[in-house]
Amino acid sequence: MAALPIVLTLGLLPTRLPSWVAPGAGLAAALVVAVAWFGSPWAGLAEAFGGGAWTVVEVLAIIGGGVLLSRVMDRTGAQQRIAIWLSAGGGPTVASALLMVTGVVPFMESVTGFGVSVIIAIPLLRALGFTPLRAALLALLGLTVAPWGSMAPGTLLGAEIAGVSLMDLGLASGVFNVLAFVGGGALAAVVAGRGSHEVGAYRGELKATAYATWAGIGFTAGLVQGALIMLSNLLLGTAVAGAVGSLLMSAAWALIISRGRLQPTPWRSLAPYLILLVGTISGQVLERTLLPNGLGAVLGSPALWSITGALAGTWILGMESHHRWLLPRETGRVWLGAAVPTGLYLLLGYAVSGGGLAESLATALTTLGGGYLFLVPWIGGLGGYITASNTGANSMFGGTQTAAAHALGVDPLWVMASQNAAAGLGCLTSPARIELAYRLAIAEDRADHPGPRVTRGNLLRVTLPFFLACLVLWAVAGLLFLPATG
Repeated sequence: MAALPIVLTLGLLPTRLPSWVAPGAGLAAALVVAVAWFGSPWAGLAEAFGGGAWTVVEVLAIIGGGVLLSRVMDRTGAQQRIAIWLSAGGGPTVASALLMVTGVVPFMESVTGFGVSVIIAIPLLRALGFTPLRAALLALLGLTVAPWGSMAPGTLLGAEIAGVSLMDLGLASGVFNVLAFVGGGALAAVVAGRGSHEVGAYRGELKATAYATWAGIGFTAGLVQGALIMLSNLLLGTAVAGAVGSLLMSAAWALIISRGRLQPTPWRSLAPYLILLVGTISGQVLERTLLPNGLGAVLGSPALWSITGALAGTWILGMESHHRWLLPRETGRVWLGAAVPTGLYLLLGYAVSGGGLAESLATALTTLGGGYLFLVPWIGGLGGYITASNTGANSMFGGTQTAAAHALGVDPLWVMASQNAAAGLGCLTSPARIELAYRLAIAEDRADHPGPRVTRGNLLRVTLPFFLACLVLWAVAGLLFLPATG
């Protein structure tokens, strides 16, 4: 019964029903099961929803601000100018894809979080020449940095739950997450390489050596990305590790692509993004040091600064008046399609957690004894898949995972690290992120584009096997190598 709402949601996802039906049905089922079967009081559910209300509002506002910013950048031609600068005019190559997947997208996700990087990255990838489907896939693969997303609040929560230091959990999470980095890099390189072949950059039939070359380049890029993030974690702290490591990767790829001859920086085109990044970083510093609540939460939210950057961009970039009149309608249409399902998935996560369903599921699984260690990443991944939030997943299952670790005599640091990495990767293929990427990419999809069309199914056919393969490897590693307490 505890699994019923989740199974119902998953079962409805492949159907042709509107995108809000699956999470809406799952939410309704979770409420009914929580009250009728588990006897959960309405007050407890209300408390769970109330505790997450600000997060829901913030996420919906972030999506709106991100969509508005992307439309301003597109309508003014700034996306195209930035793309030419980043790729040195090279177009949709493996190198430009890895620049985005291991550098630009993770950097934006580390600073902003909540999928803002997907909203920004898809138009940039389209400007680089990638088809809508490949742009969406590459943007999603850049989310492997999720444990450090939005300055790592999910990892901080996990450290508090497990009773370990933030730096230790960041490093331990990095050990697990290297698999996601190298796998995501290899997969991104293959996706980009196949796309280049489709538009004629390569001649003849693809051979195994081509796939091996692309995968090797992506694997190496992911390995360097993971090493830089872990080194940044060790030297500068967990909160900024994702941003610093990804920024270094972006710089390295830009130098490689331009062969050391970078073109003059298009500062005017970059100005709205700089407002978003600098404003968010400064706001979060103020929130954590001087204004922990209220005004600080607003100043630290990417929603405020994405909207500010978009509005400033209409002036800095000289946006024409008739484009300005079209902005509200365009933004509202895309926002509505992405925000409603995303909000319902967040509420589903709160209902599963606040209604006692998550605790019931995890507690039942601990009766497996040592075999439970195989399921640790699966539970974490399920939390990330449902909530599309590393923080939400750790809030949902972190306490149970830590309790199970103590009961089984296993070091809670490594159990929480497995939970944290798996929850982060679950965000990559979660229905909320898939829907967001689909809505942004489908707007530019046309029949004359080479290769497959943008569909939710085509996005899942690439991201879901990658997610499941990582979970299997993490599960085996946990069963064989998780150390005992002390």
